[in-house]
Amino acid sequence: MASLAAISSFGSLAATGLTDAAFLYSAGRKAVCVTGLIDVPVVANTTIVNYLGPANNFELTEFITNFARKDSTAFAAYIGDTRQVSDTFSIFSKLCVPNDAAKASRLSSIQFLTHGGTTDHNYWDFAAGYSYVDAAAEQGYATFSYDRLGTGRSDHPDPKQVVQAPLQVDLAHVLIQKIKSGSVGGIHFNSVVGVGHSLGSALTQGIASKYPSDFSALALTGHSQGSDGGTIGFAAAAQQIANTLPDRPELKRLPNGYFSLGPIPQTLQFAFFYYPFFNTTLFTQEFNTRQTNAIGETLTLGSLYTPATAYTQPV
Repeated sequence: MASLAAISSFGSLAATGLTDAAFLYSAGRKAVCVTGLIDVPVVANTTIVNYLGPANNFELTEFITNFARKDSTAFAAYIGDTRQVSDTFSIFSKLCVPNDAAKASRLSSIQFLTHGGTTDHNYWDFAAGYSYVDAAAEQGYATFSYDRLGTGRSDHPDPKQVVQAPLQVDLAHVLIQKIKSGSVGGIHFNSVVGVGHSLGSALTQGIASKYPSDFSALALTGHSQGSDGGTIGFAAAAQQIANTLPDRPELKRLPNGYFSLGPIPQTLQFAFFYYPFFNTTLFTQEFNTRQTNAIGETLTLGSLYTPATAYTQPV
């Protein structure tokens, strides 16, 4: 980890807006970054989830199976009325700028990176040679990544009634406004590009639909208009209640509504890795650090798939 004095020579990157701030380099040292927690006030309309479980992994498996069944009525059975949630959540965040004084001095746009399910912000800066943050920095872009609510080092509130897709959209919108205003890291950005992976792409699409002026462009990865094979992949992950996973003891404190990939590596490979075209060491690293999904997010994800008719920027 680099000192504040070392980082300050690369421009105006500061700890503004962050608590427990730390300065560090990206995995390949192409960017300098500041990490920390941001308090994010959110007011959002959520859904009352009519589901008390899962009490155990048998019940969770049946819950997931209900989604994969032909003509499933799972959503109708579990989705209730709407309600408003108003709260402030602590979100772990990472702002990075190029580790090149000339490139850093010309910054005007930033990429807003939203990770997918069972990962966290580290997805974007995973290892030297496998870092989106490094690649973006080499092209002169700043990046902002964060742990979605309910993942990583961010808050983990009620996984059914609070951690839902619509709230994630409104939370991201507040973060984007903070970034544009210079309230995070002390740098103002005129333009924000929304970049998502998988579930993060769905959330990014949802932001563009509800808040079309937030982004000047979108890049949606691990995401498609077609859904063929989606239910098979969802089931093949063999997800289990996170607090029951023997190899992830740090998740033991979470309530039962948080779940993650099952405890054998095939649960990760089936959905995301095509053998033999991947680095097995990095595969193992990702499996050993896998994160959580929330049942509320799963049940409300479909609400994001509405045409973003007011968004007219590049995709």
